Amino acid sequence: MPILTTGGGAYNSYLIEQLQQKANLQIAIPNKQIIEYKEALAMAFLGVLRLQKQSNVLKTVTGASQNTINGAIYEP
Repeated sequence: MPILTTGGGAYNSYLIEQLQQKANLQIAIPNKQIIEYKEALAMAFLGVLRLQKQSNVLKTVTGASQNTINGAIYEP
């Protein structure tokens, strides 16, 4: 069963080759529209978390000592 790869990493041919070789994975890369839609959706979700003052960077993912709220809000 292939792993669906989207977001900016799907355009990184070196990354895809390394994943295929070192992890012995079959990688499926969808069309450009799906790749970019997923990336935009993820960034929008992180923005919503920021607006709600909820953590949008998790220590379990980054290895940091605590969860954080990243991003800036600029109002006119």
